[in-house]
Amino acid sequence: TCRDWSSDVCSSDLIMKRIVYCLFALFCVTASIRAQHIAIKANALSWLTLTPEIGAEFRLAPKWTADISCMYRAWTLREDNKKITGILVQPELRYWFCQPYYRHFIGLHASYGDYNVGLSKYRYQGFLAGGGLTYGYQIILSQRFNMEFSVGVGYLRLNHDKYNRPTCGLFLNQEKLNYFGPTKAAIRLVYLLP
Repeated sequence: TCRDWSSDVCSSDLIMKRIVYCLFALFCVTASIRAQHIAIKANALSWLTLTPEIGAEFRLAPKWTADISCMYRAWTLREDNKKITGILVQPELRYWFCQPYYRHFIGLHASYGDYNVGLSKYRYQGFLAGGGLTYGYQIILSQRFNMEFSVGVGYLRLNHDKYNRPTCGLFLNQEKLNYFGPTKAAIRLVYLLP
């Protein structure tokens, strides 16, 4: 059958609804936690690639925090209607060796995302899920601002449908792929709520 970009699982309207849902869920969680235990974050690496990512981190215990980030990409290249669209959500449980929001931490993260990529003669539409381990370090810049450096490795399972892009989206087959390797990298500016 013939499919175009407007009928995709990762259409812009659906992705925007998911982002609004993520932000609403984030607001509900932050409203129930005392402010001095919350940090808001932005990943400079993702913003440099025009892929906005925002996140928040919540203190759970003296050395434990929960982090969640949401990344959104919607690129359209004018040349031959090539596109990359998708959303990625990564929750993480962190253990801090000193105290939350300062120095070394390790984490256990999960990943879930929807994607729709068509740059070559094929288009791939599906989702990924997985998880891994994170190591990071955070330095204090001022009373309210920190800088975080983190990297994660792990496993992702990719499930997608493959389409022939130039011939109006003719369905070819389904593919399931396993990926082991880097699953996250971040240089984040962190704002600690007063």
